[in-house]
Amino acid sequence: APWLRPCAIAFGRYQNTMRSKVLMPVLLLSISLNVAWGGQSVEKLIESRGTLVFEDDFNRSEADDSKEDLGRGWVTNSAKRAAGTKQADLKGGLLSIEMAKHADHAVSVRHDAPFDDGAIQVKFRMLDDKGIGFNFNDPACKVSHAGHICHVGVKPKKVDFRDGKTGVFDLKIREKRLAGAPKAEIAALTKDTLAYSDVDLELGKWYQMEILIQGDELSAWIDGKSVGQLKSPGVDHSVKQNLAFSVSGAAEVEDLRIWSLATR
Repeated sequence: APWLRPCAIAFGRYQNTMRSKVLMPVLLLSISLNVAWGGQSVEKLIESRGTLVFEDDFNRSEADDSKEDLGRGWVTNSAKRAAGTKQADLKGGLLSIEMAKHADHAVSVRHDAPFDDGAIQVKFRMLDDKGIGFNFNDPACKVSHAGHICHVGVKPKKVDFRDGKTGVFDLKIREKRLAGAPKAEIAALTKDTLAYSDVDLELGKWYQMEILIQGDELSAWIDGKSVGQLKSPGVDHSVKQNLAFSVSGAAEVEDLRIWSLATR
């Protein structure tokens, strides 16, 4: 509907000003999830088939602010990848993530929220051009490196969709890549497992993201506008065990909800 985007923007501006943690998530939910998928709104899919698996508004403080202790079951890779340096922080009612200069890997902040088909709603803002990734993993999957299943990555000018399981993280393909196989060979092996869309997003601005996983289809919307999709077999992996925010620069997150969708 023509009024959808201006309303979402207006509500976003209101939230940035008032920082309401009670009323606004409800209002944003009713507006931003009214986006179409297969002739049916995501809101209707959730109403008819959804079960809330996990939610977090991050509106709390760490007991000891000098330590990385996000609570509610969140874990990070800071101990392994950043020598214990704090890279994730709870402040001002949101989750702030910033990769340490000496870290050897992007920050991964993850939480178990298992589902097969599912819908995800989250607010985010990017503080640099490196953006933020929304990764879905299953550590029990032994045919994909580190259990990577699929991913939506957001940068100011581009959104990328990836089937990691049968693409770049497939162990056989990864072995070829690490052995120095020509880039053209790797590109040919993974070309159907990747998709890209051009966007025009601003640094420092809050956006509302919806991600939908249905069978082998991965779709996403930002502020109610479609930003692309990918249809690839690895997306249909039966268990997306956890969601991980992946940040190689600096980004912030709030108001996360994850639903499992019953199969039709």
